[in-house]
Amino acid sequence: MFPDEHIPLFLNLRHRTKYDLHRECIYLKQKIKQAVQEAYTTMYSSLNDEQIYAAVLVTDGDCGSLYLTIGTEKSLIEIGQNYEDDPENYRFLKDEYLHYDETDMLEKISRELLDTILHIEDEEFVKHKEMLHQAMSDTMYELKQEGIINESIFVFISVTDDDQDEILELTSAKRCNPNHPLLPAFIRNWQY
Repeated sequence: MFPDEHIPLFLNLRHRTKYDLHRECIYLKQKIKQAVQEAYTTMYSSLNDEQIYAAVLVTDGDCGSLYLTIGTEKSLIEIGQNYEDDPENYRFLKDEYLHYDETDMLEKISRELLDTILHIEDEEFVKHKEMLHQAMSDTMYELKQEGIINESIFVFISVTDDDQDEILELTSAKRCNPNHPLLPAFIRNWQY
């Protein structure tokens, strides 16, 4: 169960105060962190023998969905074979990862995010988007710092259908994996 589940994900956007916005940010991050932890733990248990190397928390350009995807060495080889190409070319392409979460908690958050964007005013969307991206980044960083996500696993956040994907991916990857051996290759991947 989510903390304070009876509180709507976002309060009335037209009449909220700075305190309300701060409270919403904290509440959103708590919900996301709990859901991602559940999804990651479930996926880790079922995929551990496939050598997990990456975990990515993804939203869409409208910030109306949220899912976790995992890259494994075994699936990377399969992807390379399917494309008859060097698997390393696909190491950081989240859209090619073969493993996605199927947990109820992230699905529930996605429904709430979608409901929010359907009822949000245009001028409030920017705040909503920034709040979601920050909550996603904080979640992945904290789960890695707390050891829930193993330090050997490369983590970042991303967005589909949005020109901010490069900024989000690079910023979050540098924050979450400052000394990870895959970080230089990840950064080079964006330079091509």
